[in-house]
Amino acid sequence: MAGQGNEARTSILPTAEPGGLGFFGSPYSAADQLLTPPKFGCADGDSMDSVIGCVSSVGAYVDTIGFGQSSNFLTAGLPIKPLGVNYFMNTGQTCDNGATMYDYFEGIPKGDALGVKIQSAMSEMGLPQLKGLAPGMLEDAENALNPMPLLNAMLGSGYPQCQRVTHQVGDMTGAIADPVTGEPWIEQPETAFRGNDGMMYQSRWVQAVDRKGNPITLDKKAWDATPKTLNPDGTPKNVSGFQSMMTSPQSLAVVGILLLLGFAFVRPRLR
Repeated sequence: MAGQGNEARTSILPTAEPGGLGFFGSPYSAADQLLTPPKFGCADGDSMDSVIGCVSSVGAYVDTIGFGQSSNFLTAGLPIKPLGVNYFMNTGQTCDNGATMYDYFEGIPKGDALGVKIQSAMSEMGLPQLKGLAPGMLEDAENALNPMPLLNAMLGSGYPQCQRVTHQVGDMTGAIADPVTGEPWIEQPETAFRGNDGMMYQSRWVQAVDRKGNPITLDKKAWDATPKTLNPDGTPKNVSGFQSMMTSPQSLAVVGILLLLGFAFVRPRLR
């Protein structure tokens, strides 16, 4: 990638800043977040309730693997959610405005692994979408086998035009870190915020795309000509004190009043 817009970058692979995620992405482990049988109501005992509770917990694991939510009356009301985590990853590239460019990864199953027809058939049978671990693995494999992101990175100009997006991050419970170890699942967790739906969100600059989903890139001249108004973390760059003053509405009002007073003082002397 030498000689392109991000001269400091030596690899097309995602890179990590101190405290970042690194090439392998989020450290989230679905196995570690899988609930134990007691969480699903299974308890040691010889009563009918304990038997039903353990049978329901078995059904909960089946639903976790297949659906990511309850699919029958035995598991209704149990805390079954799709496992996985969504997050932004630092690509190591710099946007046209100076901000670091990120990619957004959806590790929470969307339920579209087997196509629209299968989704329609499942709905007709009264079954929920396939958002369990097994369909999620198929989605991950499909995304991993898609060569377009890699090809776009290799064949692109190296001078990306970016757009700011806000997406859900963390898991389906609204967590962004391991509840036991406290290890973050996302980069810069301090920048995440909670939405009205209880989920966590982050805003990042990502590759801009056209209506057909193709990445928008610039040539070196256009990229260099675009003002680099943002720091790598996406915050505005500091401007000079005078420029800052002149962009403040209060300061402009004060300057306007002073000009009027000065004009009123000078006008009689001009007569």
